[in-house]
Amino acid sequence: MKIKCRRSLLRDGIQKVSNVINPRATLPILSNILLEAEEGKLKFSGTDLEMGISASIEGAVIEQAGSVTVPAKKISDIARELPDEEISVSVKKNNIIQLEAGKVFYRIMGLPADDFPQLPSFSTENKEKIILSQNELRALLTMTAFAVSNEESRYVLNGILFVLKDGKLKLVATDGRRLVLAEKEIQKAEGNLWKKGIILPIKAVRELNRLLGEEGEVQIYLIENQIAFVVDRTTIISRLIEGEFPDYEQVIPSKSDKLVSLSKEEIFSATRRVSLLTSPASSLMKLNLSKNKILISSETPDLGEAKEEIGVEYQGEEITVGFNPHYLLDMFRSIPFEKLTLALEESEKPGLFKADNFTCVLMPMQIE
Repeated sequence: MKIKCRRSLLRDGIQKVSNVINPRATLPILSNILLEAEEGKLKFSGTDLEMGISASIEGAVIEQAGSVTVPAKKISDIARELPDEEISVSVKKNNIIQLEAGKVFYRIMGLPADDFPQLPSFSTENKEKIILSQNELRALLTMTAFAVSNEESRYVLNGILFVLKDGKLKLVATDGRRLVLAEKEIQKAEGNLWKKGIILPIKAVRELNRLLGEEGEVQIYLIENQIAFVVDRTTIISRLIEGEFPDYEQVIPSKSDKLVSLSKEEIFSATRRVSLLTSPASSLMKLNLSKNKILISSETPDLGEAKEEIGVEYQGEEITVGFNPHYLLDMFRSIPFEKLTLALEESEKPGLFKADNFTCVLMPMQIE
């Protein structure tokens, strides 16, 4: 194998796949990036056996086809420090990789490409397919990822549910204290497995969110117990979480009768200020809804008290509900809407926040 390319191209390919690699992997090959030179393109691949990423770059001159694996950390450090000029990469006997750029020379010990775990293959003719724009998917992921559980004992909640229902792609996440639903009408969708729902692990969600841009499409394929996202010349393949996701539709309140429209920026700012006088041991923040106003307050014995009043249009019964302010702040940071509606039924019943294609159910805290 022998190729020539600009440092920027080499670095771009490395960056696209390096996040999935575990430098402390028990198998040495899993700490490596697979390089493949073929048919005028250079392909990079990385995997941790749960998720794999492959990315192709164009613009490299392939003088001799071939493949090898190289330590991810070392090649990343080298690519960052090399001068931004043409780099020559060649593979010698015993998987020794030589890099030359001007007067700079490196020799790195690699491992055979045949030892690298093969990523699942799939056909673009796969019938279990969804196509939507990159910015739409990124918005859906952003509006739901904050509510994913990080408790290992509740593994089924460590990801986002994707389900196709009523002509809409619905993404759902919950940690047992809050549940969020974001949905988007979908035109390009095929197959029946989507209707049953699949759970995408949070690690794949984060990697996908990092990759998605403002323009272009993303193609999503189901492959048995795995899922593939194709974005431009990069493919992410992840195992799915097996298990039964909670019935989210049963969690969403259906008869909350106390409704008030809120300015997101106004309630966001007030919540941020009042939350300054809460603590991990006392994270209660009260919302008192009365005629044409909401009084937001917190009181912590060792810290003090904070209050702020917001004017709203409301003529219903007075009600006070307690929430964890950090859950509210997570939500406000993750949604793009200027207005949202808060619906309440009773102080001890969940609060319902809605805006366009977004729904958040938040469990209340007990008010003493």
